[in-house]
Amino acid sequence: MSTTQSSWLAAEYHFPATYSCRLPCSSMSSALVSPAPGPVTVRLALLRVGLEFFSREVVRDTLVPWIRAASIFVRPPERVALSEQVLRAYKADEDEGHVSFGESVIYREMAHAEGTMTVYLELPLEEHETGKILLRNIGYWGQADSFATCVDVYEQAPLKQECAQPLRVVGEQNLLHPFFSCILSEFRDSGVTWQEVVPFDESPTRSTRNPLKLEVYVWPLQVVRQSGRNTLLVQSPIL
Repeated sequence: MSTTQSSWLAAEYHFPATYSCRLPCSSMSSALVSPAPGPVTVRLALLRVGLEFFSREVVRDTLVPWIRAASIFVRPPERVALSEQVLRAYKADEDEGHVSFGESVIYREMAHAEGTMTVYLELPLEEHETGKILLRNIGYWGQADSFATCVDVYEQAPLKQECAQPLRVVGEQNLLHPFFSCILSEFRDSGVTWQEVVPFDESPTRSTRNPLKLEVYVWPLQVVRQSGRNTLLVQSPIL
């Protein structure tokens, strides 16, 4: 029986301004961020672009099987600065049909990058053209105001030591330098279904299982300067 051949696509992204990839489980009023999007953010972005370009049925039946199972690596920008920003937030309250708005102060980390970020995606050869369309048309990572521009898509395998990896894979004995680490989300397994991922699907067979899992990831970024809540990270391979 023949096996499906696959290879890697690499997509480079430029961040023209600050961006915010909020960490899972962090508070809305005091949100922490990741230096770059995690694996599940990449998968969900591919699904979102797929819904914009193709029919719901094509995404559900054709794209989901390889998007949920694809190997993904993320190479962060050369330098990333994290800083805490004070923002004004508005909260809407409804009482007997009357809506009122209140103000409050929230704190959110923001990231600013120097250099491009690269997403590596391993997928079947017959899906390469579709994969290129999806990768080229991702216009933001994290929040909708965290704009990004895809500057190039090409075939290239990742150097894993230059990409974020789970702590269990890296091994604590290799972490002799102050690498940045954080909790990221990933799909529970490669069998996650469309009904588990898409919230507006009203299928009677919709599963109540959590499609996500949390895991500590280590980034190939070392802390070179820190002042209060402001941190400067510089790219450094995990050896």
